Parts: sequence; C-alpha cells; structure tokens
Amino acid sequence: MESVLNQQNNISESAPVPIIEIEPEFAGFTPQEFIIDPVGYFEREGKNIKKGERMLDEQGVVREDPTAVKDFPVWKDAEGAEIQTVGKRVNANKGAMAKSGNPFYEYEVMQKVGQMKLPVARLVAKAEQSGVYLIVMERIPGVRWSELDSLNLRGQGYSVEDIVNLRKQAEQVMNDMKIKFELAGFVRGWKLKDMVMQIDVANKKVAGMVPTDWERTKFTSI
Repeated sequence: MESVLNQQNNISESAPVPIIEIEPEFAGFTPQEFIIDPVGYFEREGKNIKKGERMLDEQGVVREDPTAVKDFPVWKDAEGAEIQTVGKRVNANKGAMAKSGNPFYEYEVMQKVGQMKLPVARLVAKAEQSGVYLIVMERIPGVRWSELDSLNLRGQGYSVEDIVNLRKQAEQVMNDMKIKFELAGFVRGWKLKDMVMQIDVANKKVAGMVPTDWERTKFTSI
C-alpha cells in the first residue's frame, strides 16, 4: 500500500494535513482533490446512499448515520480507465471499532475477506484527517436491496409472486454465503439491506451477491 503525505505547498498552512494510504492498483485513480482534503472531498462530492438523518443515543453517540456512506463521482486514471467508488466515514465509537480502539478495523476485516477469496468490495484507500477516518472502496456492481424499485420489475413483466420469489432466492443465496463465511471464521449479522445483488432480470434470478457493512464482523480464525 502506498502512503501519501500531502506536501505543505499543496494546502494552506492552517489546513490539517491528512494521512492517506492508497492501495497500489488504485494509486493512479485517486483525484488530487481527495489527496489534498479527503474529508472536504467526502462532504462536497459524495452523494448520500441512504435517506434520513443521524440518530443519537441517550449519551449523544451516533448510532445510525445515513450521511456516513456516499457514492463518489467516477475516478479516472491518466489513460482514461474508470472506477466507481464509495466513501465511508468511520464511526469510531461504534461496534468493533470502539471495542478494539482501531478506527480501521472494518478495513482490516475486508482485507482478510479478500485474502480468503470471499466476495467483498475491493479496497481503494483509507484516510485520517483531524480525527475523522474515511475508507474508500470500489462500488460493487449490482443493486442494493433498497434500490430494487429502480429496476421497475413490475414494468418488466414481474408479478407479485415473482418478486416474492426473488426475495426468497436472495435469502437463500445469503444463507448459503453465511455458511461459507462462518466456516472461514467470519461471524456477522446477515440482512438483505446489507447486500448488493446482481439480478438476472430476464430470467428472474439472483445471479450473485456481495455483502457490505463489515463494522460488526468478528474474525475467529486467529
């Protein structure tokens, strides 16, 4: 992984200098705007994936934050190749991050999943700036369950029964995946809302699925 410390002449003296680590295969894709100011880029350029507002508990700790995961604009390298990316602001006071004291716990879990050749988004970069932690990953091809309406399945000839059957298929694929992950030592919650699915619309089949949201995952093989 390539470490990037921004040069002082790229930013004002008063601006906080971020620490960024970029996965080597994506070094040529990372926009200079992100390298100079990753948190600012996240807020300016990112588009919320989920709707809603932040939810705090009685102690004022953030428990649900729809603003924490954002789709970024397309990133390009010098040759014009493109990648679609997703940025996530880490809630360091939640889940395994809080227990471990490691704000990049989720990043490291995803690395382990990839090393074991199990389905996971490819990691692009991680960044820390003024106590804010970000991870960037490649967007997984497919649709999130919350986006299923965008496929207009009824308009493409699906009956209510077809849609119910599609959900049953998705649940079966997810349950089969759960077994594989647990055999590899990964224990996590499994919900369709945390999955990205590849759907064969013409044949009314779930062709594939990739989990997201690894922040509460436990790795028990070591």
